[in-house]
Amino acid sequence: MTPSPTTQSPHSTPAEPLQLSIVIPCYLEAESLRTLLPAIQANAAALTPAFEILIVDTEQPMDDTATLCHLHGARHLHRTGGNQYGDAVRTGIRQARGRYILSMDADGSHDPRFFPSMWSKRDAFDIVIGSRYMTGGHTENPAILIAMSYVVNLTFRLVFRIHAKDVTNSLRLYRADVLRPLTLESGDFDILEEILIKAITRNPSLRIAEVPITFGRRKAGESKRKLVQFAFGFLKTLQKLRKFQQAARREVQTAGREIQTTHSKTEEK
Repeated sequence: MTPSPTTQSPHSTPAEPLQLSIVIPCYLEAESLRTLLPAIQANAAALTPAFEILIVDTEQPMDDTATLCHLHGARHLHRTGGNQYGDAVRTGIRQARGRYILSMDADGSHDPRFFPSMWSKRDAFDIVIGSRYMTGGHTENPAILIAMSYVVNLTFRLVFRIHAKDVTNSLRLYRADVLRPLTLESGDFDILEEILIKAITRNPSLRIAEVPITFGRRKAGESKRKLVQFAFGFLKTLQKLRKFQQAARREVQTAGREIQTTHSKTEEK
């Protein structure tokens, strides 16, 4: 059994603050986790001894994911609020204890060997995206899915002025204090775009970087992403994300007015 790096590590003490939380939404992915968890452990330990792995499972047990987490020193959590991908992401953010949060898929399409290139940019950037579409990036998906994904990404980039080439990939490294203040509402995979839109709206000077990765084919099980269905509902998704952006702007404006009012009252005293 691999000891949990958050509780008993030869390189850290229990009082040492966690630097990295690796958050992985999981839905019937036990077969992939058998090989993925040891690779995550090895690559994360090379970055920092103060890390944790959070597997955010379904609301009720559906396979032996919990047993695998116990064997490989990962925290096993059941998502709350629902059984969708967005519920898993929100649960993971709430439970993560690290200064940085790395999100990734559980199906093996995200290779942990890309951790070091992302981690190396943590001090200079607020969000680091593992990118399929920047120079050096690659995806093993079929050509039709690549074309659809590229159009979706291009549209999101232009409509919401996101300065990144890959805005839909979930392999990302965040400063935790960027994620925690966000009120996230999406139920499905569009929570990934919602995060970027709201984070940028709250802080227009947010620093985003990309590093090239290879997006592999899933190693086992069935895909939970239905890109074709998503493409047909694309306009509806755009409309919803636009509403999120407008709501975030109103929140920022309200907060600014409150700060101004407080400042004025302080000066009067």
